[in-house]
Amino acid sequence: MKDQTTDWIQIGANNIRVNLHADFRGVFTLSQRVADAVIAVSSDSDFLLYLDGVELGGGQFCDYPDRPTATEFHAGPLEAGEHLLAALVWFRGRNFSTYRCGTPGFWCELRAGEFRFGSSTAWKARLDPAFQSGPIENVTDQLGLVCCCDGRNFDGWELPGFDDSGWQNAVAAEARAMPVPRPVPRLVPGERRRVHFANQGFLLRQEAKETFAATVSHDLMRPVPAALFFGLPGLYGSAPFQLDEPYRIPVADAPENGSFVILDFGGECAGKLELELEAPAGTIVDLSIGEHLNDGRVRCRIGNRNFTDRYFCHAGRNCFSIPFRRSGGRFLQLNFTCYDEPLTLYYAGIRPQELPLPEAARFEDGDRLHSRLRQVALNTMKLCMHEHYEDCPWREQALYAYDSRNQALFGYYAWGNYEFAATSIELLGRGIRPDGLLELCAPARVPVTIPIFSWIWFVEVEEHWLYSGDDRLFRQFEAQMAEMLDRALARRDDATGLCLPPTGREIWNFYEWMPQLDGHGHWPLSALYNLYLVLALRSFEAMSARAGRGGSPKRSDALLSAVEHAFRRPDGLFASYRSGSELTGFHEHTNALALRLGILLPEQYDRLIHLTEEPSCIPVSTSALPFLVDALYQAGPAGRRAAAERLTAAFSPMLFTGSDTLWEVAEGAAGFDGAGSLCHAWSSVPVYWQGARQLGVVPLEPGFRRFAVSPCPGTSEQVTGEVPTPAGPIRIDCRRREAGLQLAVEAPAGLQPEIRPLPEFPLL
Repeated sequence: MKDQTTDWIQIGANNIRVNLHADFRGVFTLSQRVADAVIAVSSDSDFLLYLDGVELGGGQFCDYPDRPTATEFHAGPLEAGEHLLAALVWFRGRNFSTYRCGTPGFWCELRAGEFRFGSSTAWKARLDPAFQSGPIENVTDQLGLVCCCDGRNFDGWELPGFDDSGWQNAVAAEARAMPVPRPVPRLVPGERRRVHFANQGFLLRQEAKETFAATVSHDLMRPVPAALFFGLPGLYGSAPFQLDEPYRIPVADAPENGSFVILDFGGECAGKLELELEAPAGTIVDLSIGEHLNDGRVRCRIGNRNFTDRYFCHAGRNCFSIPFRRSGGRFLQLNFTCYDEPLTLYYAGIRPQELPLPEAARFEDGDRLHSRLRQVALNTMKLCMHEHYEDCPWREQALYAYDSRNQALFGYYAWGNYEFAATSIELLGRGIRPDGLLELCAPARVPVTIPIFSWIWFVEVEEHWLYSGDDRLFRQFEAQMAEMLDRALARRDDATGLCLPPTGREIWNFYEWMPQLDGHGHWPLSALYNLYLVLALRSFEAMSARAGRGGSPKRSDALLSAVEHAFRRPDGLFASYRSGSELTGFHEHTNALALRLGILLPEQYDRLIHLTEEPSCIPVSTSALPFLVDALYQAGPAGRRAAAERLTAAFSPMLFTGSDTLWEVAEGAAGFDGAGSLCHAWSSVPVYWQGARQLGVVPLEPGFRRFAVSPCPGTSEQVTGEVPTPAGPIRIDCRRREAGLQLAVEAPAGLQPEIRPLPEFPLL
């Protein structure tokens, strides 16, 4: 039985083109009880679904407008009779690094046995009266829009029995494809995070500024000890205390006109902000989230970034959650204004939204610092994995090729997360631009792109095939990859044979966040651009050979030879740029890639190991550390020792601050003019080093059908652990003995180990 067709719908004519919040209601009748109802939902841009007044959840996958995806909900048994499907649907209406703008639309279909009920123009629709629609400031240019909600306008529209007779019927939305199932699991909402008070007190708000965040940042805040503020004896001077029971927020005495509390999640978290508060009608709550309290308050306004949302209370008990944006950070600051009687705070904090993941692979080397570093690195990785890889959960949540290549590689050694990685890699690949480069982020339209991020994407595709054993990404993108390379190789400097980086206002020739490599200034002859292009060519050539595409020329060799000839300095190391006959720029990054690709001569290995001791050399930052430690690993026993020491030196200062996540750059929160992220998964290199180098497990054939084992325990007496594979975990037990290493390898059936001992660690 089919009740009606399922169509894409939207609200009727309106003048709102950005930040549109719409309510939809559809009533259906079941003639008999059903054992389970499955509801598939798709929208542009996001939704919150209700069945008979009960919230089932939301979470539109970050798809492309031309290939929408549907999220499924199992509603369980439904009794015979009338039922209501309702949805709050949000349309962003503007491109961001996390979203490619389409057109408004909502699609929903309930299946219960033979019964079908879907969205149609018979549904009722209206503009939501509580959530502010229309232009509003961005949180950041990457993340999206600030949320403003007026709880005084909640009217119970999602409940059965609500009178929607004054609503208009929905209208047909722009036609689009039938939704396909979302490619990664829906995020799992966790329990509310326990929080404690970090500070509290009164404030003076003098005037409203251009944004909520700017207003909060200008509030004059006066901290008050907890015992005095909450009227709680015995707390004066004590450690911060939990928000585990209701607390009264007093009314300020003039001239102060508001109050604040700052809450600590106890560590970095990513999820939905929640507030439960009893208040008089019209109370304004500004919610600001951040990663630190370096300023004595949450740093909510940074340049044009606005990390503050606003909620207006209705009279009585308010329960509010920001529905359409996942927030990331550790501290939540609430600024309360416009109230004339005490408030009662029941809860304010965050409900984690997590990707379902198996237990991470086991690793132990007896070093407590290494153990803690692994724990923190894994936590960082998990906080930067939701619908796809993210650079950071606080400021951007965007999918970049360079970040995600690191994250995927590290993840193969933690969870073997091949399907999740494939989803991110495919999203990037589908973002091809007319100029033959990939969009900077996916799915998105961004004003600029970084050329080498297109070339590192080739490495991602090849590594995914090697680790997962699945060639589908190469088959899907082979023709596109060939064309991308052809176009890049056609941009040549005739005198040197080098390839020229693209230029123009949509091009950002960035390599890493270090002087001369951050895209400020332009040198047309770039060693790093060509070295990354060689990496892309090598990856494509390897995949072509693996796929049986015989006879393809090895164009990578000729380009690498041109790099060697054009950029080798008189001392044998490599410059980063060339202008005419002048060599400029001296970077560890460039020389690490030169060693990886085989053009740094062995007699220069010791120089590379100690390169950061030379004042003229600029060291790598956290993003390029995987290439550096791999290069040092190739540089012999001294290089391997140096790589392990470099990782400890890079990340232990972060641990010693008490951080439970790894930072974007060594400067931490001070980076990027105060916008540095304290949770950035491109820094989780230790997970890769422990699996690929200390345990020594590296695939030689797709899916680990043949794999190398070259344990490098460093100073540890024993290293044990697992490396995930598609066939199951490889288990390594390596123990140091006086005459060498005692090694035990346990591999799933069909996987063949090749033991390749390192010279400094002979096997017994």
